[in-house]
Amino acid sequence: MATPTHIVSGGNKRYAVTVSNNGQIVTAPYAYDMTEFRELAANNTAYNFYTPIGGKQFVMTGVYAVADKQVSGSVSAAVIVYEATSAGTTTVAKVLVQTAIVQDQVHFFSGLNILVSEGVFINAKTTDDDVHMTITGYFIPNVE
Repeated sequence: MATPTHIVSGGNKRYAVTVSNNGQIVTAPYAYDMTEFRELAANNTAYNFYTPIGGKQFVMTGVYAVADKQVSGSVSAAVIVYEATSAGTTTVAKVLVQTAIVQDQVHFFSGLNILVSEGVFINAKTTDDDVHMTITGYFIPNVE
């Protein structure tokens, strides 16, 4: 009698090993990245990227930010990606990624493996418009 098996490495929860019904061992990413783009077009305004899903947590794998010509070329714009209690709040519960960016600058944060808290919204805000931002990641079952 076959027993369904699911093996996840302890150090990197992104990759899983499974055994198929035919006894084949399959390795693959746990989930594929989702992408959400927002234009942070107003100062100190919350832009929601992901909303919580019951029983799941988000793993953030990348943040891509581009400051356009409206951003100052001499004064850095603060850009914060953060956990929040609602989609519309600028109150930061926990900073996930924070950087400073000036006009025509591009910031890539790839290869991240940030586990976001259960039941929170993932928002971003800036102190100078317009910053074009994409956040990538995937949802996994809650980690205990």
